[in-house]
Amino acid sequence: MGKLLFLILGLALGLLLARYLRGQRARRDLSAPPPRTVPPPMVRVGDERIDNDEIRDLIRQDRKIEAIKLVRERTGLGLADAKDAVEALERTMR
Repeated sequence: MGKLLFLILGLALGLLLARYLRGQRARRDLSAPPPRTVPPPMVRVGDERIDNDEIRDLIRQDRKIEAIKLVRERTGLGLADAKDAVEALERTMR
């Protein structure tokens, strides 16, 4: 009889705990978007500044591939790093 009472008490406590945790989750506002971070005003790769008028003009003309090539020539970066730098610069232009 003592084991049955202990089992029922444990089940009741488990249900109360589940209801409490479900209520905590409902109180959080999940519909709000995460805070937006402000991009840096200029993009740097190592010590070299990528923020160049010629590169900006290429980005404005939707010639991103040529901008990436120009960054690669001037900095010696790999393709992925140059692409990331150009995309970061593009984000600062918005």
